[in-house]
Amino acid sequence: MEIENDTSYVKSVIKTLLILDQFSSPDEKGIIELSENTHLPASTVQRIVNTLELKNYLMQNPKTHKYRLGIALYNISKNYSKNLEWIDGAKIYMEKLVEKHGETVNLAILQGKKIIYLTKVDSPNILRPNFEIGVEYPALCTSLGRSILAFQPPEILNKIIIPSNIEHNTDKTITDTKDIWKELSKIKEDGYAIEDEEFQTGLFCIGVPIIDYKGRSTAAISTTIPKYRVDLKKIPDIVKDMLDAAKNISDELTKAY
Repeated sequence: MEIENDTSYVKSVIKTLLILDQFSSPDEKGIIELSENTHLPASTVQRIVNTLELKNYLMQNPKTHKYRLGIALYNISKNYSKNLEWIDGAKIYMEKLVEKHGETVNLAILQGKKIIYLTKVDSPNILRPNFEIGVEYPALCTSLGRSILAFQPPEILNKIIIPSNIEHNTDKTITDTKDIWKELSKIKEDGYAIEDEEFQTGLFCIGVPIIDYKGRSTAAISTTIPKYRVDLKKIPDIVKDMLDAAKNISDELTKAY
């Protein structure tokens, strides 16, 4: 990532995170090793490490004088575990959708102008979509992204719905900002989103937002169907089951927090 001339990032924070990244393995790390691995001056590394130790993000082994992760990160990781708990809870309802309708169901969150897949339950059919967990995909042309965006406040949408953020993935992708606003308004009214080969040719998707305990849309589920298997008569039944599943997942999210 190029940050030297980008004022939207805090370079000292980037340096701190580079150092913390070095502790992804359980081995203790010394200042010289951290300096060599991050390409930061040893004096800079020492000051950052001193600060992290002061705030309990790192702790020093008095025998080796090297560092390992501290209690503050453990406390953060407990909250991360709560995230995993609600995702595991969500998969129960996703599995029921797949069992009934036989198509792949996905769970994603919004990250800026992108969505990130958290988990999925694959269709038992041999021919099925293959989106990767943890990978970013555009929000504006996907049912997952639109179903979340439809419930975002205008100040957020104004930053996302701009020409430079619009990707023309297929001939069916909506690229006019006015049309996108209209589509989001319809989704908010209907409570779900339909994406018909706008992100990828040959795929039909239904997205439903998950509303958290504060009444915000923080995530969404989608059912992805190869176009040749779409039966329009079955769509209302799928939508109804997805809305029920989204409500149950919202309850799991509330319990986690």
